Amino acid sequence: MKIAYKFILFLAFVFLLGCRNESKSIVKHHKSHEESRQNVPFSDAVQVDNLYFLTGQIGKDHTLGKIVESGIEAETKQTILNIEAVLKHHNLNLSDVVKCTVILADINDFSKMNGIYRSFFKENLPARTTFAANLVAGAKIEIEVVAARK
Repeated sequence: MKIAYKFILFLAFVFLLGCRNESKSIVKHHKSHEESRQNVPFSDAVQVDNLYFLTGQIGKDHTLGKIVESGIEAETKQTILNIEAVLKHHNLNLSDVVKCTVILADINDFSKMNGIYRSFFKENLPARTTFAANLVAGAKIEIEVVAARK
């Protein structure tokens, strides 16, 4: 009886190992739709099956080539508009976002950022992590998202 039990466990292990190798994900790296970001050393989005991992966005107005002025509210709005532009380029929108990571230069800006954030994310709220760190280009905020094609 013990040998039959071990043989069944062995077959189950071989079966699971074989199934694991058959399901390979498709990974695609997407360059930016922004002309000014064609030569950056990273992908604007990396697609793994139906998931899209977007590069972090800051409150930079790409038509002017600089971060918007007027503080955290303006930068938060521009950051989310930049995210929307990348999502739109991949036929996605904010309702497809399942995870946000928000990085603030000053954690004391959380309340102001959250007010603007709430105006964009009203339903199907994504999971979110927020923390403070030094950011590039003097930005006050950076947000990266993961979106799922439905």
